[in-house]
Amino acid sequence: MNLNMEQPQNRAQANTSSSQERTLPPSIYHPKKTTDVSKALADAYLSAKNLYQQGEFQQTIDILEDKLLTTPSSIQFEAYLLAALSASYLDNSMDSKSYLEQANQLIASRHPDNQNKLKETKASILEHFGSWLEVVDLRMDLTYNLPLNEGEENQAKLWLAIQNLTQNEIDELFQQQKPLLNGWLTISSILRNQTLSIDQQLKMFKNWQNKNPNHPAALSPPQDFEMMASVEQMAPKKIILMLPMSGKLERASQAIVDGFFASFYKQQEARPEIHVVNVDDYETINDALTAANKLQPDVIIGPLQKSNVAQISRLELPYPVIALNQLDINLHPKNLYHFSLNAEDEIHELIAFAKQQGATKAAILSTQDTWALKQSDEFRAEATKENVTITSNQSYANTPKGRQDAIQKLLLVNESYARKRSIEKWIRTNVDSIARSREDLDYVYYIGKLNDAKQIRPLLDFYFADKIPMLASSTLNDSAPERSTKPEDIERILFTEAPALTPKNTSLDVLPKNQSSNILRRLQALGADSYLLANKYLLFTLLPSTKISANTGIITMDENGIFHKRPEIMTYRKGNLVYANSHQFFEQKEKAEK
Repeated sequence: MNLNMEQPQNRAQANTSSSQERTLPPSIYHPKKTTDVSKALADAYLSAKNLYQQGEFQQTIDILEDKLLTTPSSIQFEAYLLAALSASYLDNSMDSKSYLEQANQLIASRHPDNQNKLKETKASILEHFGSWLEVVDLRMDLTYNLPLNEGEENQAKLWLAIQNLTQNEIDELFQQQKPLLNGWLTISSILRNQTLSIDQQLKMFKNWQNKNPNHPAALSPPQDFEMMASVEQMAPKKIILMLPMSGKLERASQAIVDGFFASFYKQQEARPEIHVVNVDDYETINDALTAANKLQPDVIIGPLQKSNVAQISRLELPYPVIALNQLDINLHPKNLYHFSLNAEDEIHELIAFAKQQGATKAAILSTQDTWALKQSDEFRAEATKENVTITSNQSYANTPKGRQDAIQKLLLVNESYARKRSIEKWIRTNVDSIARSREDLDYVYYIGKLNDAKQIRPLLDFYFADKIPMLASSTLNDSAPERSTKPEDIERILFTEAPALTPKNTSLDVLPKNQSSNILRRLQALGADSYLLANKYLLFTLLPSTKISANTGIITMDENGIFHKRPEIMTYRKGNLVYANSHQFFEQKEKAEK
């Protein structure tokens, strides 16, 4: 800021130098040198931008730091924005935020066009970190400030951000009572209404459009509605459920079927014909698939078992199949899609949630159950992809000593004790000191059930790690807390959950709820959403940016035909299930960074 304010004074001195017969250094007054310096800065910026486009983000920052960020010039503002974007792709939210703040302090930032650039850059960074509520606020602001000919791209990104919001976030925004924003939220709610057929959704949008002809979404409708309107017969007329309806998976399959029909009966018109093929009635999955194909369906839901999914992935599929499990390697053969309750989506969302506050150092703590160790591997794999540092990886025997030993190793308390013993041995006297936990840890990723977790949280607190949150997938929330559970023993634990299991959600209320097994409720949600996808899978193939808010989360589809879900993130407060906010749990790190 001070450097920018001094520039006019320097120019004034240069203009009066001849009358005062003063000789200034050539680097200041000589026109040729000034041009050379400007060209050098421009070349450096161009080099940094090229590196940025090639994905060399650290090298981009190195050049900007060395050549441009500390040198007042006409491109210093742009250089800070490029540095902020580069830092975000390195998953360094704190540095990214710092670069934006420094850009905003420059005199150049006061120009309205540069304010728009600053907001656009910030919105792009927040999109990278998945801070969708903040993205909506910024892009709504840009809606009012961008020139008319520059608003189309912002409008498309605003719509995608709104579609990325959970229902709870949508409800929060509706309470602000902002007319223009409410229009966007209303048409998003039309797509979120699972009781409506595609034709009904299009009619409702048309009615809204006629009542609000001047709204940006009426003048230029989101692609979702345009695509739905352009495709005839998107909704299927015949659906096959191909599931193991007897044997060891009967209970799971029945929960899926229950959820499927709960969604089916909510649709008031144009319901498709439904058939159930019991996989257990056939010797092989090939035979079951042949029986399903003979019915000439528009889409098949199933199979459920991973081995069966692997087998049909090697077959030629004449009709679209939405398998309810996922393979470790998906080659995406024609007509095969995957939709399941996998932990990877939940882990991805938790990591993104933590990154919003700059939390990128995690420890893994799991029970020794086979499923828990598998999930530990999944978290480690996702952490590697997402540039998250694993400081420790511990599994423990579920005994008092097993838990204590694991926590001490995870927090390096055992090393603190070892140092104390070494000093005592050296000085030959007792040392009065308290073992402290490590400080290079942002959160613990925990894998176990709720009754296991309530034994762990007090231990973390005991070893002075009370500010470190525990993060977990929905497997933690296997059942409601027991009445004997102390509220403080399960607080500061954040976990993912399907929207269907969150407070105020009534989407599956027609089905009985088993308080002792949340997994069955999630399978019901999976079944309900499988009916939704049977109706709309074609939209995902035609419009890759499609996002649908549903019972299992906000559903998207990748290039391999895998449907992903963005779940809610919940926590317990005073024994009650509530929505979590990243600012509440990672504020200590944010303050420390400042």
